[in-house]
This record gives sequence, structure tokens and C-alpha cells, in this order.
Amino acid sequence: MALTRLPYCSPYRLFRAMVGTPRSAAERLHRAYATFAWRSMGGRHFGLVALLITLWPLIFMVMATMFTRRIGPKVAAATGKSVARQLCEQIWLALAHSIPPDKYYVFELFRDKRRALAADYVLRYELKGGFHNLMHLWARSDPAMGNTKHLLTEKLDFFRRCQAGGVDTARVLFQVEHDPQRDAWRLVPEGQGDCALPGCDLFIKPARGKGGRGCEKWFFAGSDYRDPRGRTLSRQALLWHIEALARRRGRYLIQECLVNHAALRDLSPGITSLRITSCRTENGNFEVTNATLKIAFAGDSAVDNFHRGGGVAAVDVGTGMLGQASDSWQAHPCVWHDAHPATGARIAGRILPLWPETRDLVVRAHRLFPDRIMLGFDVAVTDRGPVIIEGNVQSGCDMIQRTSDLPVGRQRLGELLAFHATHAINRPLPPKQMIWFGPQDYFGRR
Repeated sequence: MALTRLPYCSPYRLFRAMVGTPRSAAERLHRAYATFAWRSMGGRHFGLVALLITLWPLIFMVMATMFTRRIGPKVAAATGKSVARQLCEQIWLALAHSIPPDKYYVFELFRDKRRALAADYVLRYELKGGFHNLMHLWARSDPAMGNTKHLLTEKLDFFRRCQAGGVDTARVLFQVEHDPQRDAWRLVPEGQGDCALPGCDLFIKPARGKGGRGCEKWFFAGSDYRDPRGRTLSRQALLWHIEALARRRGRYLIQECLVNHAALRDLSPGITSLRITSCRTENGNFEVTNATLKIAFAGDSAVDNFHRGGGVAAVDVGTGMLGQASDSWQAHPCVWHDAHPATGARIAGRILPLWPETRDLVVRAHRLFPDRIMLGFDVAVTDRGPVIIEGNVQSGCDMIQRTSDLPVGRQRLGELLAFHATHAINRPLPPKQMIWFGPQDYFGRR
């Protein structure tokens, strides 16, 4: 269970969202989050909320100074908006909409057109520590819904579920697991096969990891393996290396190394994956609502995650057409790419290959996890067709809102989230005790 989160800046949404009658999808989501947060609190949490309200001006100034000092001058140079004016806008956004300073830059709310829609942005703490927990408890209240959350957090179980359901996913070749009797790590083949590393390109990742942490790509080069940084290891040395990673991070999976569809290889010779958001509809079906293409801008990166130096471009879910790509909002605010900055390959206006098949695959994959209201699937488009890489049970919407001029509260996804949140919050739910997640945790678990 993820933490039920309180807003860093400001906590006043807990009060403001409870006043009046919600009219828009975003207002219904804000109300559901605040209601769920109040319902989850124990006695000590009320004191912590009071303390957070008292300390909020100091917390805000620390965060605003930290981000504005680093990013503000670049925004001022690109837009002509002074650093002082950026700070004033951050204060207003925090007071009026509980939007913290970092999201001012993530969503480019220094752009007047976007800031005018500030009330409709859905924030990370509302989804990660609110909506997803609410939906999980709602599913638990109805035994007929089942519980597939563990199948999404455990990557090997996810692979097996997809394979059994006829959904193509990246093939797991081995798992590296601990043998408690010998106090050693062993290579266990998935299905029938030899207990030796195969002579092919490999992708390794933690069995319960997230965010691309601990993932590595190894190319087979004759008798040895080579990574994108030029390291070369023999079969045995690579196995020792994976065992060393497993000792630090737990069980590891060894998978096939997927390669882009021929029509996408000018973007990357390896893999350029999609994050596709799907949601349960009002009538119980499933619908693809949003998609972004994650692009590795760094040549030596094993993953294309946005926070690991990659770029992201919005995908029109109807046509599969790409918009402009943005890289790190911290290092390069206001920089949008029509073409890949390293290869020159066109991004904006490109039509993704096999897009109808990709959408269909995601809908079929979501049906395998019927109790999950919103999921984020990572998908690769390859020459054999679209392939599911993994499913994300705690999917957010920062990339969606960064790459779009419309916040989620004004999109189809917002309508569906508000529909389910309003339905769930008005029903009896199992009790949930809040686990405090405050400003001191900002640089820790997200």
C-alpha cells in the first residue's frame, strides 16, 4: 500500500476542497482526495496537519528558493518573465491551488495559457497517495473484483499473467534468486531451458524495481557481453555481476533485449518505449486515454525513463501522431524538440507504426487486471508487433500534463478518474490508517 500523502505546498487543499459543491472533474477529484485524507487520519495526524500549516511558509520558501535559483534564470532568459514575477506566481499557485514550486516548472505554469487552467491540474500526491489507495480499498470491499495488485508489482508474476492471457510481453529467460540452504544466488530458467546465459542480447532488471533503477543492457559480442558504456564481461563474469546486483537489490530477472520496429530505429537502435495510460470506463470496459513516447537522448543509457535523462513526447491516441519532445524540465526548461537532439530523426508529426494494434494490446492487457481502475503500461513497438514491457499500478500523470496544454482535469482521463473517485468515496470502505508523508520525505520515497 502506498503512503497516503499530504500536499507539500500547501496543506490548505485539505480544507478548501471540502467547501462548496464540486462542479468540474478536477474539483471532484480534489474533493475525493481531501475526503480520503481526512478519513485516513488518526489522532496524531491532526496535530501534524496543524504543525504543517504553521510551518508551511518556511517550507514553501525553501522549496521555491531551491528550484527558482536553479531554473528561474533560464526561464527568464527564454520567456522574458523575471525571477521575481516567477516567485509571485508560485506563491499564488501554492495558496490558491496547492501547487508546489517544482510543479510550476514541470507543467510550465509560467506560461500564462497554462496557468489560467491551474485549478484543473491533478497533482502527484493526489494520485500516488490518494486516488490509487482509494481505488485499492474500493476493490477490496468487493470480493468479486479480486486483487491483482501483486501481479503488477512482481514482474515475474506479471509476465506469467500476460503469457497465460495471450498478451505478448517481453520474455523472461531466467530469474536470479537466493538459495537459503546454500546461502548463494542461483540462475533459474523460466520454463524449459539450460541453466546458462544464452548467446544473445540481454536486459536485466530487479524483479520488484521501478523507475529504471538497477536496469542494464548487455549485447552479445561473439563469446562475451558488452554494455553501452563499453564494459566487456565473459559469461561467467556477467553472471557474477548480476549476482552482485541481486545481493544489493533482491531477485533479478534476465529478459530478452527488445529492439525497435524498423520505422523507429532512427530514434534509437535499442528500444523507445511508450507509456500508455488506460482506465476503466463508466460501463466497465477499458479505454486508452493517454500516451507518451519515452526517448533515450543519452547514447549510453539502458533505459529511456524521463528522470534518467530521456525525453518524452505526447502521442495523439486517435492517430498515433507524435508532438514535440521535451527533455529534463530542470536542466532544459522551455526546450522542445521537433527532432532528436543527437540523431536528428524527426519526432513531431511522426506517425507511430502499428498504433491501432498497440492500443488494442493495452486494452487486452488491462482486462487481465480488472480490479485496477487506472494503469500505466510500458510498451515497445517491435518488428514482431507491440510488446508489453511492464504494468505500473501507481501510474502518475506528470508526463501527460507536461506534454499537453490541457491539464488532466480537462481531459477524458480526468472525467473517468472523477467518476470512479466519486463513486468510491461515497461507499463504505475498509479502514485505512494514514502513514505520514511530509516535507521531510521529499527527497526520499516518491
